[in-house]
Amino acid sequence: MKKSILILTAITALFLGACKKDKTNNPTPGNDTYQPFSTGSQWKYRETSIIGETTTLDTSVNTMTAEVKTISGKQFHVATAASSSDTVESLIGLNNNIYSTIMNDEVAGGAIEYQYLNESKPVNDTWQTDFQIEDGEDVFDARLKTTIVEKGISKTVLDKNYTNVIHTKVELQFKVAGNYVGISYVDFYIAKGVGIIGIYSTVQNKVVFKSELFNYTIK
Repeated sequence: MKKSILILTAITALFLGACKKDKTNNPTPGNDTYQPFSTGSQWKYRETSIIGETTTLDTSVNTMTAEVKTISGKQFHVATAASSSDTVESLIGLNNNIYSTIMNDEVAGGAIEYQYLNESKPVNDTWQTDFQIEDGEDVFDARLKTTIVEKGISKTVLDKNYTNVIHTKVELQFKVAGNYVGISYVDFYIAKGVGIIGIYSTVQNKVVFKSELFNYTIK
């Protein structure tokens, strides 16, 4: 179970870079969306991981490519995230006003769509994605519950102020004795025309990971 929780928490470190619209259901991409997708756009994040008494700092340089993939009828842009240890590929989508990324992991039983924003929903509205976690011979029912916490706010990240920001919270829940129980929480701050400016992940009320934007270029 612990391994499963850590894997799902770790996906918040993925670059949530740029998104492409669904041709019939989404707004025109670019500065009118909460995540530009133009090829060559770049975002640089200061990342902090806290495990026990150990704090690790790193920088992630995230670059949008021109490649687009279709998964389950939805379009996802391909972005790369280069850190000191490796370079990984991220899939980011904007479909029917929902911004999401794809997680692929054997423990999670395959692909999971991680939905972190629906810009059409009002404050306090929620939605969820149900899936299952495999842990050895055991199978656990799990859920990602996303809540719109604030809209139209200002947010300062690393001494830079951003406006037109939406704050969302994604809660990872497991079903225990017939009820879903919150295990970890991820707060997202997304600025219009910029993208993700801050990600803060907590487990048992302790911050275990944060990713904060310090520089970006939109092509």
